[in-house]
Amino acid sequence: MRRLVLRLILATAAAAVAAVTATAVLVHLVDEHDRLRAASEADLAALVSLAEVTADREDLLRGIGRTPAGREGRLAVHLADGAAVGSSRLPPGVPTPGEVAVDGGTVLVRAAGPAAVEVFVPGLAPGTAELGLAAALLGAGAVGAGAGAVVAARRVRPVVAELNELTEGVAALADEDPPPQPRAVTVPETAALATALGSVTARFAEVRSRERKMAADLSHRLRTPLTALALDAGALGDGEVAERVKQTIGSLERDVDALIRATPTTPEGPLRCDVAEVVQRRMGFWSTLAAHSGRPCSVDARPPAVVRLAEDDLAAVVDALLGNVFRHTPAGAAFAVTVVRHAGWVTLVVDDAGIGVADPAAALSRGVSTGGGTGLGLAIARDAVEATGGTIHVERAALGGARIRLRFAAA
Repeated sequence: MRRLVLRLILATAAAAVAAVTATAVLVHLVDEHDRLRAASEADLAALVSLAEVTADREDLLRGIGRTPAGREGRLAVHLADGAAVGSSRLPPGVPTPGEVAVDGGTVLVRAAGPAAVEVFVPGLAPGTAELGLAAALLGAGAVGAGAGAVVAARRVRPVVAELNELTEGVAALADEDPPPQPRAVTVPETAALATALGSVTARFAEVRSRERKMAADLSHRLRTPLTALALDAGALGDGEVAERVKQTIGSLERDVDALIRATPTTPEGPLRCDVAEVVQRRMGFWSTLAAHSGRPCSVDARPPAVVRLAEDDLAAVVDALLGNVFRHTPAGAAFAVTVVRHAGWVTLVVDDAGIGVADPAAALSRGVSTGGGTGLGLAIARDAVEATGGTIHVERAALGGARIRLRFAAA
């Protein structure tokens, strides 16, 4: 894979260098021609001024010789009698002021009293032949780079095909039972990935088997007392109360089944995390999202700020609070996240420039939302902060919107 990527980089770099250099050559050609035309017009204006005050041939020849265009044989004066002084590129006779296209360039004609002055501006500036050769060489380099890209593309095609097959295999891990075995690969660049995928597939099958065994065990342990309750409810006979008890037990059985399917893995190690580090890590995601949505944001979080809370639980709190900012404030509203440690407490503050919270007490209640949400965001934050012996406050922020202030007890 490294060799393939190196080939692609070299081909792309060669094409980029050829394109940039060719553009520079073109710009240089245009600039040279513009400078030549500007200089020619300046020489033309100088000779027009001379021809307006004198018609003496010797004076005009001396004036022509003093200009670069005259020394290069590109300047001439047409007198009133039809004679031309200097090197003329126009047919005999008094020319009409303006621009005349001729072989190899353009002739600029200006009136000078009864006479007229012309200057020839070549289509190509002097010295552009060498630049043309350089452009041809660059074109050949670009063709070579294109050929290299084609060869690299032919080499990439089987790699992409096998990567697509491996992607389909990964997508099928959660859908097929048992998990599919990875397909055989022939490209060396994907062999290591296929081997790793085979290992992951085997590990996934093992984890799924353990999960089902655990679910079956939990199901057996929890359903035994539920079965006893169901039998006791059956002994109540018929009636409104008995029917209500039976329905309640049935609902409880369904809830237990749902809990068994969603049983989380017990975290390992002590419940400790650094609030500042978690905030900085999660802000890597939220700040990128804010940049894409045009929201100014700032973060001030300096470790250490350790609390007795699982890292995943604190990350869920940060995501819930910032998710509320994005859902319940106008597009483009700014927000700020601050972590402060003081006097045995770690304070996490989220400010926004929205419209604020009309009823802070109701907003902290589980399942209650004043903005059309689920009502769980602030409740999740409240449960987490109270688990450490801390408090949560909903206030007015300096930015004009809501300030959610979580006060954790430091570990």
